[in-house]
Amino acid sequence: MKRIVIFVLTLALSMCILAGCGPETPKGFENPGDSLWGGGIVHETPNTTPSESMDNANNAAGETEKGENVPEAVIPLTTTGKITESGDYLVTGSLEGKISVKAEHVCLFLNGATLFSADDKVITSDYDLTLTLIGENMAETAASATNAITCDGALTINGGGSLTVKSTKNAIKGNTISVTEAKLDIQSDGDGLHAEIDAYDELTAAPAFSYEDGGWVKLDGADVTIVSGDDGIQADTFVLIEGESKLDITTNGGAPQTVTESSSDNGNGKGIKADAIDWGADGNEIVSDEYFIGIESGEIKINANDDAVHSDGKIEISGGALDIASGDDGVHAEALLTVAGGEITVTKCYEGLEAAKVEIADGAIRVNSVDDGINAADGTANFPGQANPNCHIILSGGNVEVSALGDGVDSNGSIHMTGGTLVVFGPTSGDNAALDADGGILVDGGYLFAVGPLGMVETPANNSKQNVLSYAQNQAISANTVLSLTDEAGTAIFSVTIEKNCQSVIVSCPELVTGESFKLYGGDTQLCAFTVSSVITSVGSQGNMGNPGGTPPGGFGGGMGHGGR
Repeated sequence: MKRIVIFVLTLALSMCILAGCGPETPKGFENPGDSLWGGGIVHETPNTTPSESMDNANNAAGETEKGENVPEAVIPLTTTGKITESGDYLVTGSLEGKISVKAEHVCLFLNGATLFSADDKVITSDYDLTLTLIGENMAETAASATNAITCDGALTINGGGSLTVKSTKNAIKGNTISVTEAKLDIQSDGDGLHAEIDAYDELTAAPAFSYEDGGWVKLDGADVTIVSGDDGIQADTFVLIEGESKLDITTNGGAPQTVTESSSDNGNGKGIKADAIDWGADGNEIVSDEYFIGIESGEIKINANDDAVHSDGKIEISGGALDIASGDDGVHAEALLTVAGGEITVTKCYEGLEAAKVEIADGAIRVNSVDDGINAADGTANFPGQANPNCHIILSGGNVEVSALGDGVDSNGSIHMTGGTLVVFGPTSGDNAALDADGGILVDGGYLFAVGPLGMVETPANNSKQNVLSYAQNQAISANTVLSLTDEAGTAIFSVTIEKNCQSVIVSCPELVTGESFKLYGGDTQLCAFTVSSVITSVGSQGNMGNPGGTPPGGFGGGMGHGGR
């Protein structure tokens, strides 16, 4: 269904202060558990979280060369076997067996090469290795559970050509993997690109987390297609995507046709992942907030059976266009998710954007979720009346639209809006809400429009700096109705076509000036007229004001990902 959201800013508001009032509470209206008068007082305002992860990752990854030119002193490689001397080697035609690099400073120029190994890897290197692609190339292994290309050092893939890789395990594995302006077409039973710090396997004590030890993937202007049985891109430390990169990733058959809580719990195969460094013989995992995924630009399409983009630490999206379908979370960070630009479209998922802290400063975001659309949680459950200080959602800019069957925007801590546009088409059942925050909701700026059912309504806090309208009625407002807010003279401030039936409407915008009068329309029908006299203007039921947080007595706040992951 195509959704149209139009915001028309008035050039001037009426200078007259009208003494009108809203309509009477509908007869027989009863809504225990809502909070239409306001969500109490928010005592702690969350602050945005500074992060140096993008700069640190860029410094660690460095710059790579395009590598398009074949040097004059290139050595023809006419048979497979060991390379024991440094140099540039030209590989053309069909070769069967394994190319084993046992020397430093080796570059393989693949020019129309077809490489096949029936019982081993296709290319291995004990040191750093560069693959420069010219024309169309192929590397395939038929050996059971075997990587096609493995590099113990830094693997650089560049050139203007292409490489198709087929493997029965991971397609390409390296300590680090850097792909610059090259085209890869990957089909693997395991991971597509897999960056791992193998040296940690021999340690007897946990190492300090460091980008300098490798375990990262960088794509700069790369064109990569991956169909994998497990993760598309797996990195021990970080993943960087920049330049005019194009990614098309499908993992473990993609998202199921119908996403459910059960299917999300049993999902396998993440699209892009940075997490869980192993060390020692027992595979102990390092816990750190410094796992990182940075997306600066590019066109990225992911159809994942599990999370589409997942980091055990942080994710920063500052540009590019992401088109995501997921069997679990669309974008998931354990610690911090920052969106500072770009476009994110999540067409299918269990939960859309999720992290302990979600901070949106810019960009265009559209989420369609089975459960929560945007969720701030860290895997722990909240007790009644308590907020999690480690969790928050901050919206300071951008255009965000959420359509959720669970809570539209849900925080185990607080929600703070200072700018941007947030449109929420919440659930249709009363056990969830369009907005839900255990630590309260502050609206200090921007345009907020949230619709949902009755029963769990949570209105922004009384100490918000921007005025709020909370409207409710017994009879549902039908889907596809155009809801419009106008001034007293009938001049439109903004209008939204709602996607679902709703009974509760929450609106906040700079034009809701104290002392002035406004009207709310559903199509051509006036739903209410009201004069703003306080921060929260409630029209309709005031419900059970003994419970201003909107959570049923004895209830618990939501945990991360329906299970504390």
